[in-house]
Amino acid sequence: SSYETQTGEFILEVEELLKLCKSLTRVYVQRTGKPLWAVSEDMERDVFMSATEAQAHGIVDPVVVK
Repeated sequence: SSYETQTGEFILEVEELLKLCKSLTRVYVQRTGKPLWAVSEDMERDVFMSATEAQAHGIVDPVVVK
């Protein structure tokens, strides 16, 4: 039925999103040197950082001010 097709497509999309999230988490672990659990917790936050805060957190390169 139509519902089964939509459910199947939804599951595939969720699987792709989970793969992307895991990949991004691994990149942040490598970049920041923080443990996986810490990066995972940080990624679940619903808070935005300024450029300076992100630099201090280790997820961006130094911020240059002229």
